Amino acid sequence: MTDHPDDLRRRIAELEAQLRALSSQPVAPTIDSPHAGRDINIATNQTITYLSTIIYGPDPDATQREQVERYLRRLAARMHRLPLRGLAAQLDDGPGVALPQVYVMLATTSHVEVATDADPTTPIEHFYQQGDRDQPLKREYDPEHALPDRAIVAAEPLVLRGQREHETSGRLLYRALLAAEAVQRYPRLVLLGEPGGGKSTFLRHLAWALARRGLGEQDGTLFGWQDAAVLPVLLPLRTLAQRLAAEGAAPATVSAALRDELAREYDARQADGLLDKALASGAALLLLDGLDELPIEPARGIADRLATLRAVREFAELHAGAHVVLTCRSRVFDARLRASLGWPVETLAPFTLGQVRHFVADWHAALAGRAVLTRDQAGAQAQILVDTILSSDRLRQLAGTPLLLTMMALVLAERGELPRDRPLLYERIIEQLLGQWDRHKGGQGLTSTIGAANLRSDDLRTILDQLSYEAHAGAAAQHAPGLLSAKDLHYALASFFAQVRVEDAWEAASRCLAYFDERSGLLLPADDGESYTFAHSTLQEYGAGRHMLLQPNAAELVLRRRADERWREPIALGLGAVQRFYPMLADRIERVLSELIDPDERGRPKPRARWYRDLILAAELGQERDWSLLRALINVDRLQRELRRGLVTLLADPAQPLPVAERVRAGFLLGDLGDPRFPITIEAWKQAIADARAGRRDGYFCPIPSLAGAQALWIARYPITNAQFREWTRAAQLPPRRHESDAHFSRPNQPAAGVIWQLASGFCAWLSQQAGATIRLPNEAEWEAAARGHDQRRYPWGSQRLRDRAATKEDHELRGWPYPVPVGCYPAGASAVGALDMAGNVWEWTSDLWRPDGKTARPRSDGLARALRGGGYLSKKSQTVATARIELPPGTGFDNGFRVLLEIDDRSPAG
Repeated sequence: MTDHPDDLRRRIAELEAQLRALSSQPVAPTIDSPHAGRDINIATNQTITYLSTIIYGPDPDATQREQVERYLRRLAARMHRLPLRGLAAQLDDGPGVALPQVYVMLATTSHVEVATDADPTTPIEHFYQQGDRDQPLKREYDPEHALPDRAIVAAEPLVLRGQREHETSGRLLYRALLAAEAVQRYPRLVLLGEPGGGKSTFLRHLAWALARRGLGEQDGTLFGWQDAAVLPVLLPLRTLAQRLAAEGAAPATVSAALRDELAREYDARQADGLLDKALASGAALLLLDGLDELPIEPARGIADRLATLRAVREFAELHAGAHVVLTCRSRVFDARLRASLGWPVETLAPFTLGQVRHFVADWHAALAGRAVLTRDQAGAQAQILVDTILSSDRLRQLAGTPLLLTMMALVLAERGELPRDRPLLYERIIEQLLGQWDRHKGGQGLTSTIGAANLRSDDLRTILDQLSYEAHAGAAAQHAPGLLSAKDLHYALASFFAQVRVEDAWEAASRCLAYFDERSGLLLPADDGESYTFAHSTLQEYGAGRHMLLQPNAAELVLRRRADERWREPIALGLGAVQRFYPMLADRIERVLSELIDPDERGRPKPRARWYRDLILAAELGQERDWSLLRALINVDRLQRELRRGLVTLLADPAQPLPVAERVRAGFLLGDLGDPRFPITIEAWKQAIADARAGRRDGYFCPIPSLAGAQALWIARYPITNAQFREWTRAAQLPPRRHESDAHFSRPNQPAAGVIWQLASGFCAWLSQQAGATIRLPNEAEWEAAARGHDQRRYPWGSQRLRDRAATKEDHELRGWPYPVPVGCYPAGASAVGALDMAGNVWEWTSDLWRPDGKTARPRSDGLARALRGGGYLSKKSQTVATARIELPPGTGFDNGFRVLLEIDDRSPAG
């Protein structure tokens, strides 16, 4: 046999032609067709031959084709079931719930252009009701109803460049980039998501669907994947990290782990040959799941995240043709891990309401198919669930997470009510796992099973919380994530039962473990019974948090753990448990937040970066627990006042000890708390003007170097924010801007974007009248003087291009936020006069008509185009120079914002 490239290409071309011919016929003939089985077998054999040819070369023999088919069939069978142990053990019995039946396509936060006025092939009007672009989207394109492959999630203005005198504005429409499209787009990809956001389920479904395709059994469930034959290999990164710790972090170890996964989990024959050939031919798709489950630092028996990443990177470099996808929680994949890997990153988007509706319908249809519900009951419960989610913003937020949505469906079905808070939702799930579900169905609960008539299920929460804490603590120290020694676990349960006077405590512990294993699924055996692990890390985190916050030294435990990102969730959930179930212990919530906000720890100043991160954590915890609800329990006003003061210090620190991503988080949190750095009310504007008249250089306005014949000029330190702009639009009863409906653009302290020139000028006129001062847009010369200062610097911050000085396209692509950031997140990028964001974030309108040289030449076009300065969040670094400028018609609003200029009569005593 020869593997000459020409032979291989010729053979593949023949097979592709055969597959195209087959695709014109039904892949699954009707049942009553006399040739149905034969036709399916032909399609299957052709497809397997096609994939085998890609892997092995021209004319693969029968053994090689059998190897491919055997592996794909076992992979498809293994991935077909939706794992429900630890959530609903009864639904995991028997045939279980089929993953393809309830799977909903996932989308990323990136966008794909769908239609544009610049390309009339698909008219924009097609997507809107009554063919009118000013009407709402049609139902089939509305994210509230449609799936991500059709839902229009963003619309942007577009300037149509025809003849100058006929420039008009148009529109761009976008849908979300599907997760499957992202995998196919990038040979190397890191897929991020929130806990329970569907990362692992996506990989399982992708492996199942690609296995089916390889077998010629396509059924239309893999949206966004173009016809490409690959051999999927799914490997938990925890399994790999254990091999790396035992055998060394080398590419050969990665290869051995993949080979053993094929041989052990799927009984693949001659796994070495199949894997090596697939890697060499570029047919392998490696699905590496769960980087966040690895410890931060090296531990006994398991490699750390960074070492595992480096081994994966080196392996991928050796096998350049293989596709590799790696999943991780968003918060875990920090700048150090990004830099080590250097791969493209996409982030899974939360479920839209359209995805929620489809999942709920499919889920209840699956329950009806299993006879858990009648079809009428399934339809009624599905409608109740959707209506209940629609009734509450908090529930809509929870439903955006696939795991939480599944939990909501389970709890509603069993209890007839839907908790509106994560801790309460987890509490209800655990109650079911401890036996309430069994009792509801007429069976025995946990305490009856173990022979402890004097106990209720709730009485076991103390020991289960302690075990959760120990499992979570051990994951970052000596053991693999979530593992508890079977002997230690048995002893801990027996000791607990002895303390509460259960007869034959050792046997009671044995029955308890059997209940978890066989019926509940809360704890499951691992490592051939040598260890146990919590079936769902979310429930482990909840129990660990409960244990920590219910201890008398809760604040001390939080401070001890808060630097480890793995403990962020348990801390948040533990605070929620105290707030929800133990209000008499609310002083612990206040103590924890106070200790985090305090710049000192144990009487000594915290390191600056540590204090800043503590402030961010405190603000996130307060926001998650809802400050308005906490107000009934603790002194929220004092905490928020100190938080605002600390976050302002963080954002103003020119040393920038925190990475940009963390400063941006701090900025958004400060905006939600009420950002005091800029005036919003007319009274605050009057005070800012008075400060400038008094010569204060540390206020909102910054003095500009004198220009010939000019009044004393002061420019705003920041672009006008959404909060400031809304004050005017409300007063003037103006309709909201298009960006106001987009959560990525409408946060209080983001610069107001999408503002047309006329509105910017109107804001200035209104403010001048209300504040009794001359406030206007700067002209180009004034704007440039504020940016460059006396020394005519090239960039607002100096003469050299430096990192982390401006919010630009490259910065946003690296960190994954395609929108403006809160004002003032780049303190080291301050201009000569102290103004911030004069490079990047939003282009800023000036009062000048556009002139090509900016000074003397006649205006082009009809003379209406205006000049903008400073660059925006979509601008390249080359446009962050202080002299960068563009022109736009005044009626255009895309990423345009503005800042204001204050004129002070220098003849006045205060001036």
